[in-house]
Amino acid sequence: MPREVAILDLRSLDIAPGAARRLELRVPPVALRLGGQEYATEPAAPEVGLEVARSLSGLHLRLRSEVTLTGPCFRCLGDARVPLRIDASEFVAEGRPDDAPFDEDLDSAYVEDGALDLETWARDAIAEAVPPTILCREDCAGLCATCGADLNAGPCGCGPPAPDPRWDALRGLAERLGRED
Repeated sequence: MPREVAILDLRSLDIAPGAARRLELRVPPVALRLGGQEYATEPAAPEVGLEVARSLSGLHLRLRSEVTLTGPCFRCLGDARVPLRIDASEFVAEGRPDDAPFDEDLDSAYVEDGALDLETWARDAIAEAVPPTILCREDCAGLCATCGADLNAGPCGCGPPAPDPRWDALRGLAERLGRED
């Protein structure tokens, strides 16, 4: 089983220019708070593949993993399980003279003084892979707006909601246009 690493000293890898190294590691448990709800990953301490390649200009880092995000469904608050595929890249510039122009936006925010904050990078990469809507199933019917019943279990008996009075003017226009045909 891969060892758990939160911070990785990249200097200890001793990679020559033109060479690369692949590491299989685990990161500490990842928890996310989305829309006021708590989400976790399975496995709790995800296994990640980290590729580190050195070029003449710096280090090229690539993080890959597959996890399942677990937590409440956005529509019905039931248990949702969403598989995620993680593939993130970062670059760390090295070997430039102090007076050389450099765009700091290109340098990784996860590396400081040769140490890679693998825990934070993995958490952020997982957060970026989360879909816009987390659902327990694709056709989730959600909750009844009137009584709060889970509509996935069947109709609740409240009947259709009353029409929104803000649409009355358009409803009247649609009726008039329908009669003119």
